[in-house]
Amino acid sequence: MRRAAFVWSLPLGLLLLAACEEKSASPESSRPVRTVAVAFVDGRQTMMQTGTVTPRLETDLGFQVSGRLLRRAVDVGARIKAGDLIAAIDPSDILNEVKTAEADVASSSAAATVAQSNLDRQRWLFDRQIVAKVSVETAESDWKGAVAKRDAATATLANARNKLGYADLRATISGVVTATGANAGQVVGAGQMVVRLASDTDKDASFDVAESVINTIPADVPVRVTLLADASASTLGKVREISPSADDATRSYRVKVALPNAPEAMNLGATVTGSIVAPGVPEVELPAASISGVDGKPAVFVVDTATGRLSLKPVTVDRYGQDNVLISKGLDAGERVVIAGVSKLRPGQIVSLEGAAQ
Repeated sequence: MRRAAFVWSLPLGLLLLAACEEKSASPESSRPVRTVAVAFVDGRQTMMQTGTVTPRLETDLGFQVSGRLLRRAVDVGARIKAGDLIAAIDPSDILNEVKTAEADVASSSAAATVAQSNLDRQRWLFDRQIVAKVSVETAESDWKGAVAKRDAATATLANARNKLGYADLRATISGVVTATGANAGQVVGAGQMVVRLASDTDKDASFDVAESVINTIPADVPVRVTLLADASASTLGKVREISPSADDATRSYRVKVALPNAPEAMNLGATVTGSIVAPGVPEVELPAASISGVDGKPAVFVVDTATGRLSLKPVTVDRYGQDNVLISKGLDAGERVVIAGVSKLRPGQIVSLEGAAQ
């Protein structure tokens, strides 16, 4: 009975062994993965920067002559027009100079008249051979000297009268007073700043821009400038000036954008935002979970749709977002990239595209 049992169990063992060999020889099962087809999009991006409205022209106004300041007619924030009175100095000393110059002109004119009469007399006598020629020459020399003194006195009088006009300081342009440098009773020197006047007709928007942006953005790019407090107040500007050196503290560059058609609401000192559309290269946007690595560099898994086999391709990441990445190099349009579970995959692995995302 025991031999029969052994005889019957032997074929059963052979069958089990054959089944195991058949199972080990079956092909590797494919792993389903989620993928997305590579599609390039426009890589341009909108960049924004906060700045302030500044005057294009800001002038320090002062007297052309020295004197004691009698009064200052404007304060900081005052809006004035060209020709308006700003300040005045005591004209007493200048009036004395005018009177002295007028007296000199009268005296030199009288002396020139006498010299002219003497010259005419000497010429008349010389024509009748009463006096020698040297007398005529002496009279002519005296007359020329008298005329020169009269001309000099006349010029001095003109300068004195000009100084009298300089006693009143008037605005040369329309604008807003942004600073004062002298008060009534103070003695001011010629050229000393009495008020600082900012033109309110030509305005700029000033921004402090990082060096990376300066090096990548063309200087002729149009800038959309919008008032922060009122989005409806907006205008298109053009870069007018870029500082040649960076600020020592912030290492940023001052960029001034001309605002030829600035809305009235954009007052000097107002906060504005400047936005530009930065040029870029075509990019691929992928979920952040699709990024793997090879040799310390970012890479993604690409599926060969013909064989279902994975390959790991290095890529160039332009920038990282919170949930996505933008890739500029390393992929071709139409390739399918694995977007989930990349930590469990390996190059050469067989996968299926079930559940592929579009």
